[in-house]
Amino acid sequence: MAEGQDADVQQVMERIRENIRRRRSLEPSPGSEPPASAFDHGQGSPDFARLQSLGDLRQISFTSHHWLLGPLIIAVKKILFKLLTPLLERQAAYNAASARAMADIGPAMERRQTHALRAATEQLDRQFQTELSEIRAHLSAEIAQVSAEIAQVKGDMFARHAQLRQEALATASDLRQELAAQSRAIESALQLRERISASERKWRRVLHALQPGRPPDGPQAQPPQEKPTLAPAELEPEFDYAGFEERFRGSEEDIKERQRMYVPYFSGARNVLDLGCGRGEFLELLREHGINARGVDLDLDMVLLCQDKKLDVVRDDAFAHLGALPDDAVSGIFAAQLIEHLPPRRVIDLVKLCYRKLAPGGVLALETPNPGCLMVFADSFYRDLSHIQPIHADTLKFLFEAAGFDGVEAHFSSPVDPSKRVPHLQTPGADFERLNQGIERLNALLFGFQDYAVIGSKIA
Repeated sequence: MAEGQDADVQQVMERIRENIRRRRSLEPSPGSEPPASAFDHGQGSPDFARLQSLGDLRQISFTSHHWLLGPLIIAVKKILFKLLTPLLERQAAYNAASARAMADIGPAMERRQTHALRAATEQLDRQFQTELSEIRAHLSAEIAQVSAEIAQVKGDMFARHAQLRQEALATASDLRQELAAQSRAIESALQLRERISASERKWRRVLHALQPGRPPDGPQAQPPQEKPTLAPAELEPEFDYAGFEERFRGSEEDIKERQRMYVPYFSGARNVLDLGCGRGEFLELLREHGINARGVDLDLDMVLLCQDKKLDVVRDDAFAHLGALPDDAVSGIFAAQLIEHLPPRRVIDLVKLCYRKLAPGGVLALETPNPGCLMVFADSFYRDLSHIQPIHADTLKFLFEAAGFDGVEAHFSSPVDPSKRVPHLQTPGADFERLNQGIERLNALLFGFQDYAVIGSKIA
């Protein structure tokens, strides 16, 4: 039995040693999760209990299966046991100590590992906290530096913005003063120009009145006298219409550009009559294109100005001048901004009279403000006190056709400044088509073409 117990103790010790070797071989590296051991699976505790139960070698019962020599064998064993008792006691003490040591190995190792792990964890935590503190300190310093730089940049930007704003305000103030000065200068120049033009007109009237034996130039002409006298009406007109047109109609260059479109209609004409020729812009255009033309106007200043330009212009009433001409006598008649000065009945008479005086194939062109553009009434039409009534384009076309003109057409010109038009609505995802169509009709009504001309030719 002692041999069996020794074998069991050796087996248990060998298994314990094997478990210890296995545990050491599987001991995790720092930072990794430790693998499961025999103690984790509950295998070490039964082994230690068995080792402790087999450690006391003195508790042995002697038996023998030999029926004859059994008592002698048992007696011999007991004698031997007594002789071996000191040795067995030492072995039992050793086994008990070994069992106790083995029993303490697992918890001790666990406590040691736990202590080592805790120490490593604390060291890592301290290291982490140290590094984190350093990182925080570094980041704080960086953030403080960046914040200081941003604050400096913002300060510089605000200062620069304030400086630019002051400079802009100063520049705007200088520009306003400069514009005001230029406006005053332009206004002074315009006033000076008007005064010079008024003086020129007065001197023309004086020279005209002092011409001895001047031929009659219209219904207001007086018989020549040996000692001409200056009538007040000849020196100072009742209404300075030439000055009025110079201020509000536009410059002669502007009017020539507007009327240039009518020149091709009179190409090849032998003689053209310009009724109410004014300052003679259209007569100059015809002369530049080699077309023979003559002008008629009632305003003495207009007539004298045209004569200074070497234009063939007489002072006369349009109806009287036309009536004195033979029928079919002229190949073209032009009148710009004339018929709005006439009563409706006289407009009808003028169209009919022009038809009679035109040669077959001759062209009549009458230009007038467009009542289809409401801006005309707000801006220009009622500014002229001599305007009587606007004529609609459809009405004037009808008068042409009723008088017998062929190929009657209307041409619109002088559009209102596009910046005054109502803009279309443009919103992503919204359908404003119908509204924009209405806005376009409103723009055409308010800010369309300010003038139009009806043009027709006498049937050959």
